[in-house]
Amino acid sequence: MKKEITEMIRILASTILMVVSLFCSCEAFAQSVPSPYQLIERQKQGNQRYLTSDQVIERLKQGNQRYLTGLSEHKRIDVERRVETAKYGQKPLTTILGCSDSRVPPEIVFDQGFAEVFVVRVAGNVSGEDQLASIEYGTAYLGTPVLLVLGHSKCGAVEAAILDEKLLGSLPCLIGKIHPAVKKVQERYQRHPELKQDMFVDECVKENVWNTIEEIFRKSPIIAERVRKNELKVVGAVREIKTGKVEWLGEHPEQGRFLSQAIK
Repeated sequence: MKKEITEMIRILASTILMVVSLFCSCEAFAQSVPSPYQLIERQKQGNQRYLTSDQVIERLKQGNQRYLTGLSEHKRIDVERRVETAKYGQKPLTTILGCSDSRVPPEIVFDQGFAEVFVVRVAGNVSGEDQLASIEYGTAYLGTPVLLVLGHSKCGAVEAAILDEKLLGSLPCLIGKIHPAVKKVQERYQRHPELKQDMFVDECVKENVWNTIEEIFRKSPIIAERVRKNELKVVGAVREIKTGKVEWLGEHPEQGRFLSQAIK
């Protein structure tokens, strides 16, 4: 009897070991096989690498339209998406230099998903050394085909530059980067007194976008070279705070001159 019990225990233990081994093998296999969601995301990320700059801009325009109508496609971040980007890295569609204003979050304004936009934000959407380094990383290392400089109406930094009042701390240095744009608009209004005074601030906002783009070309041979090779398109835009609508300014009208003068 004792012998039979021992044999039964041996068989039972062997069976349990086999089941556990089989379960572990299945679990490992299941983890190695991408889920349908993962396959879709990988295909999506792969396809993003083949989008042209014009296609990316069109995608941003469509996203802004969805935002305006309240039909967002990205209302939350899925756990799967978070895990995927942690495992496979980021492959953003565009690099955006925007203002720090809390009313202008680019991902929401353009209704883009998690890890689809590489965002650099600073008050007044100016381009100092740190911002430029981040922009170069987004365009040259992450390979985004579009660099968008995004300004917005009622920008406090631009208004501060217009008023030219005494500011505290490090703010004078930042606002000083906006002064050239304000000066250009002031000179334009002196030459053309027929221009509407109530549009002065808005014109300064636009000119500040152009000024930032000029600064980027002037200081970054990396950006200039990528534009020359048609690997990158640099465009400007302004978001109207009240309506949320983005006005697209396109490429800088003097881009050709900037490229010819850029340091090689």
